[in-house]
Amino acid sequence: MVKIVTVEEGIEGAVEVPVVEKVGVEGEGETFSDSESESESDFEDDFDIENESIYDRIVALKDIIPPQHRSTIVSTTESVYGMIGSTLRNSGNALWVVSSSLLLLGVPLSLAILSETQLQEMEREMKLQQAAQDLSAIDGAKA
Repeated sequence: MVKIVTVEEGIEGAVEVPVVEKVGVEGEGETFSDSESESESDFEDDFDIENESIYDRIVALKDIIPPQHRSTIVSTTESVYGMIGSTLRNSGNALWVVSSSLLLLGVPLSLAILSETQLQEMEREMKLQQAAQDLSAIDGAKA
């Protein structure tokens, strides 16, 4: 058991200094000083800067921010994350609709335009052949 006694000194005013005395109790050994030295070495090991990782430092920052502000930050972060996720999901769906529509409407349209162009080229060639035959027929009739 521990007994706390207050000591008053008379030098330049009264200064109260608590003094801790160990009072023996039956069945209790000298473990008080041993556990104190072990806890001091554990305390020193916990604050070894060379072995401290970045993760440990970030976790320690949690104690700096009050719980109310932490909950506000967490809720804001979660809402922003949710909005970004829903925006990406909706834009993906819109991209799917646009690409499907282009495939369903654009491919047949491009094929129709291509066939129309080929048909016009064939008509032009036929007109040229017809004109060439007419010229050769006129030249043959004159000769």
